[in-house]
Amino acid sequence: MSLSSPAATSYLIPSSPLWVAGRALLARRGIALFACWSGTGKSLDPVAIHDLRVATRRVRECVALFGPCYRGDDIARLNRKLRRLTARLGTIRDTDEALLFLQGISGELSPSCQESLSLLLQRLKEEREAEAARLGRFLRKTRRHSLIALFMELSTTPDLFSRTGLDPFMPARRYVREAVLATVDVMAPLVTAGRHENATLAQHAWRIAVKKLRYRLEIVAPVLKSPPDPVLTVLKRYQELLGTLHDLDVYRELVVTPETEREAAEIVGIIRERRARIWQEVVLMAEEQPWDQLVTRIEEIL
Repeated sequence: MSLSSPAATSYLIPSSPLWVAGRALLARRGIALFACWSGTGKSLDPVAIHDLRVATRRVRECVALFGPCYRGDDIARLNRKLRRLTARLGTIRDTDEALLFLQGISGELSPSCQESLSLLLQRLKEEREAEAARLGRFLRKTRRHSLIALFMELSTTPDLFSRTGLDPFMPARRYVREAVLATVDVMAPLVTAGRHENATLAQHAWRIAVKKLRYRLEIVAPVLKSPPDPVLTVLKRYQELLGTLHDLDVYRELVVTPETEREAAEIVGIIRERRARIWQEVVLMAEEQPWDQLVTRIEEIL
């Protein structure tokens, strides 16, 4: 299957052999990744960087999902390259989001705080320029075509006599059901731990787990018993709210240093107020979409 044309997955059904489904779905994600990469290397604008980062995370989740169908060394080599790319993109994405947020609250600050904000924005803009230059060099050095070749080699050569003893001819839906439910099981304690307003680390872990579950359901949609769209809508909303909480925590870390703690007091106050407001939306979401009911809906579509 060529990575230069759209991957056909319309022929997949729940009973498709696992190795057929894995190959097609992995290629599909690869196409999306390299399409985003092509545009990002030219512009390095915030939207393109965000899209490429999301594409790398979806590919990594797809690789994790179908990894047992392929040779371990190949999987490890691809994962190393993808992790490095995701990390580079994450650094500049955090700076881009912080700039947007701080520019947006400028009108809410007192004149005495405006100078501190201007200095902070200037520092972040300089950091962004340096990060963009490093990212550009990284993208050129990584050589997109060599990664495409590695991706093609892996996705088109499943290990039919898997080291894990996995049956490559089993129905894809059966394998997918077990894999998705394993992700659901991981989330349960995180949901419980994250339901305390100041449990920032637990909320961060909860957000990542929600994202992984959402990506898995998106990836395997062609072989599910029924479309996952209603469940994906709920997971996306959870991800957005928890993601906003995490972003606000990151902004606070960027703003507060030993040198700027006093000058940044107003900005920190706004961040706290926004966080408290978003937290109330999380609480309301948990009441309207209880976790146990969401799990039942997920089980129904698998």
